[in-house]
Amino acid sequence: MSLNSKGISMDIIDAVNLLYTRSSQNLSSNNPVSELVTPEWHYSDSFQILDNTQINWDNLGEFDLIKTMIDSLEKATQPDTIVGTEFERSFCSWYQPYHYLPRQKWGVHLRYDSWMRVAALFYHSCPSTVGRKLDSMKSAFLYLYVHELFHNSVENAASVMELLLGKSHIYTKYYSDVYSNAFNSSKCIEEALSNGYLFFWAEECHIDRDFLKDELLKQGPGYHDFIQYSGGSSNFSKGNRILLCQIRYGNLNPTTYDPIEQLIDISDPIRYSSVYNVPVWLHRKPKPVH
Repeated sequence: MSLNSKGISMDIIDAVNLLYTRSSQNLSSNNPVSELVTPEWHYSDSFQILDNTQINWDNLGEFDLIKTMIDSLEKATQPDTIVGTEFERSFCSWYQPYHYLPRQKWGVHLRYDSWMRVAALFYHSCPSTVGRKLDSMKSAFLYLYVHELFHNSVENAASVMELLLGKSHIYTKYYSDVYSNAFNSSKCIEEALSNGYLFFWAEECHIDRDFLKDELLKQGPGYHDFIQYSGGSSNFSKGNRILLCQIRYGNLNPTTYDPIEQLIDISDPIRYSSVYNVPVWLHRKPKPVH
């Protein structure tokens, strides 16, 4: 297979497609994400943003949408907290895996209103961005985006397992049997590590670390457990080992913990985004559900 000019993400997707074809199995159209995300947001209209744009601190400031959003920032309601126990549960953002069909909108999904809420809090309260509209908008984007990038790195690691073992459905079995069942509980290690990844790279997002720590600790079960894997790269690696063995064996409590944590790319999010080019989708309003 030749290298795809569209980048590593498409190379991985093409390889997964080939694996499924050779194994005479089909990618699933039964997407558990649609069951976890509230339907009015998951099925709402969205459009791709930052298409083919290298995402970094400086480039975000040149994005027309962000310039437009700045005008509404002071009018945005200032929440008492970024999160609270319901912020993540309401799906302020989510990651759509490429292992499910149709694949037209795989990638990171953001809610416009959530982005504005985070930006408003940063503008009024975060020491590293207080009083600076543009910086608040950019840090708020990265707050949501970097968390979701980790979910992509997890899916990529599962894809590598599938390709090396010649075994399809490793990721989809994990997502259905482990992640979906543990979601919104302290057993959901993937969400804890996603927040851990954001916390680890707080400076890259221009977010005050102490402020971010306090806010993330206010999140619900699973999310606030990031603290177990903070305090250094070794703790984070231990968490990644547990997660990857859950994926490898499709079990919440695997009996074997193989040293395979290196399969998850934990490079800084700016470098990661330039290498993998994960699509970003913005949802402006929910879809009426009748």
